[in-house]
Parts: sequence; structure tokens; C-alpha cells
Amino acid sequence: MSDAATLPLPYAPTITAEHWAGRPSIAVVDLDAHTSNLRLVRSLIGPNVKLMAVVKANAYGHGAEILGENAIAAGADELAVATVDEGAQLRNAGIEAPILVLGPIGAGERTRAIGQNMAVVVSDIGFAHALAADAKLMLAKEPVSVHLKIDTGMNRFGTSPELAVATAQAILSHPELRLDGIMTHMAAADDPDPHFERDQIAVFERVLADLADAGVEMPTLHVANSATTLRFPEDHRGRVRVGIAQYGLQPDPAMELPGPFRRIMTVHSRIARIHEIHPGDGVSYGFRYRTDHDELTALVPIGYADGLRRNLSPLMWMAVGGMRAPVAGRICMDQTVVRLPEGVEAKPGDVVTVIGNGSEATTPAPTFDDLAALSETISYELTCGIAPRLPKIYVRGGEVVAISDLAGTRKFT
Repeated sequence: MSDAATLPLPYAPTITAEHWAGRPSIAVVDLDAHTSNLRLVRSLIGPNVKLMAVVKANAYGHGAEILGENAIAAGADELAVATVDEGAQLRNAGIEAPILVLGPIGAGERTRAIGQNMAVVVSDIGFAHALAADAKLMLAKEPVSVHLKIDTGMNRFGTSPELAVATAQAILSHPELRLDGIMTHMAAADDPDPHFERDQIAVFERVLADLADAGVEMPTLHVANSATTLRFPEDHRGRVRVGIAQYGLQPDPAMELPGPFRRIMTVHSRIARIHEIHPGDGVSYGFRYRTDHDELTALVPIGYADGLRRNLSPLMWMAVGGMRAPVAGRICMDQTVVRLPEGVEAKPGDVVTVIGNGSEATTPAPTFDDLAALSETISYELTCGIAPRLPKIYVRGGEVVAISDLAGTRKFT
């Protein structure tokens, strides 16, 4: 690895050249922490509620193939994705667990979803008829699993409450379709004021009453995202859809996760160069940072093409030698310069923790939640922005079990 054979991490196994000899900047994904987080969710919902692990957007940037497999092994009953392509990626990786495509899909995607045994969300009558027609032409052996989505106030995706009965009846009119779920999505479950959640639930209940009056037999109901799962146990229903919490991240900067949840991804690199700068010297593009005294800087080969946010340049720091090393100047596409704190004796090849997990071992590095707060955004956006070129090293039980990079995914037994 780089010009040294190993990368000793402060909390994970030493990664050796036997497994990895690529660039020195990597993300490390702790599968034990992921398993622990999902088991915590299971303990909250009990054995009779289905646990759907949401692994859309490449598992929120953590790697859908490995995290999907690990979620099922950890006790998740089902997986959820946003697109048919994402579902196909999981199927091609050999994952046979039920998969629900949460988002709207186009006409050209219907047959792929059917052919690879994915459940789909139905929100309008025309789509229900078209899906059934495709399934009939394909001579599908089993009815297509569909979930009826009700728009209860988010005004994004779903059938209006007024059309819910007609849409359900359209689904039930086709033997090629099977109604396996009725769902909605909470727009503000992480808001401290619970009335938004209660208002949406009231709309959902009215729709359920209308469906019951029309003779629709109730399948499994599901409304709970991560925030609802954690805050409103009365809304667990028959299934919860847990996304961000399984990765140990806050659903919203204002909503802390319970203590046992752990962030599962960290980012590390190595110092590529130590350089002394003098009063008046500028650093990086635009010379936005100029020093007024002699100081040492370190070059870290990671940048915004790997997922760091350029707008964090004047605010971000990394951890070198157990101390904060503030970014000096602008974060570049591939490289970032940091100022070495006084008292830290660093040399090329030393490990830099770029983003930590908040544990004692990775402080004082920032977490994804810290950087989200500084960016006035959410941690999901930052983890989803981790680029494929930043290799991901997956660890479990003190061992490297998989690596994902631009060459593909490699598993070790």
C-alpha cells in the first residue's frame, strides 16, 4: 500500500498489501457495527414486524452489494432500492431476498423488474394495468408483488387519497398482480414537533377505512422510515423501512441517535509530503490561505473527486498524530493540504484520519454528522457523495472480508 506494506488503523485491523496495494486513500466500512445497528432496530420493533433495510443509492454510499448481503445476514427480512438498476445490481450479486423498488419506474424498466423478481410501488391506475399486461406477456410464473403507495401530504410520489380505492381495485382486478403492501412516506418524522407525523397518519387511516369499506383486504402496512421507527413505535405497523439509522448516522442534524448506534464508515489516507511554508506564503488555488508565521503543512492525497466537499475548505480538519490538522486553502479535486499542529512529529506515510466515527479511537477527526452540520446539510448527502474511485475496505471480526474499487468487488473468505 503506497510505499509501505500496511495501513495500521486506530480501531480496525491492519490492512496489508496481501489484500490491498492501491492508492493510500480509502474508506473503511465496519460490518460488525452495521450488524449491531440492525440488531438494535430489531430489538426496537420486535420479532413480528418485518425489517426492510434500505440500500438505495449504493447503500447511501457505503456499498450496496456488501451491505445488502450483510443486512440479510444480520436479520433484515427484505431490501429496498430506488431504481430497477439498483435492484438488478443486488440480484446479479446473488442476493435472493425480497427487493422493493421504492421509486417510480419507466415503461422500459417494468419487464426487468418482473424478470428479476422485484416488488414495485404502484401509484396510479394506468401503471397497474401496464404492469399486469407486461407480466401476462412474459408468462410470469408468479404474480408481481406490488405495494400501493398513498400520498398523505409529502406531495412527491404516490396516489392521492381520493384515488386510492380505484387504484387498489385496479391492482386487484389483475391476477398477474398481488397486493402485498400499502404504504406512505413520512415527510417530517425527524421534526421535534410531532404534529406533522400525526397529520399524515390521520390521512393514512382515513384511506385505510375507505379501502376497508370497499372490501379491500389489508396486506402488510408500512409507514416508518428511520426517524419514525425510532420515535413513534405506534407507527411500526407490519413493516419498517430503515435507511440512514442502519449506517449509524442521524436522520437529521437535530435528531440524535440512541447511544448504541455506531457510525459504520470512516475515511483514511497517508501523508504524501511534508512542506514548510513561511510568512506571506499562500496555499492551494486562489491563495485563500496565507500564513503569517513559519509552519509545516502536510499533503493528503484526497479531494472533492473522492467525496470531500470543496465548500468545507475553510472549516474542515483532519486528524494527524491524534490532533486536529486544519485544512489550509481550498480542497482540490485530488489533493488537500492541512496545517500540522505544533508538537506533532509527522512524516510521509503517516496515517491521516480524514473522517472518523466519533469513537475515542478516531477523535479528533470530524464525523460525517459534524461535516453535515458545517455544510448545513444532512449526512446522507455526504455519504452518497463518496466516489467509486475511493476504495472501500470492508472489515468484520478483525479481518478484511471484501474490497470494492474501480476494478470491482473482491471478497475474501
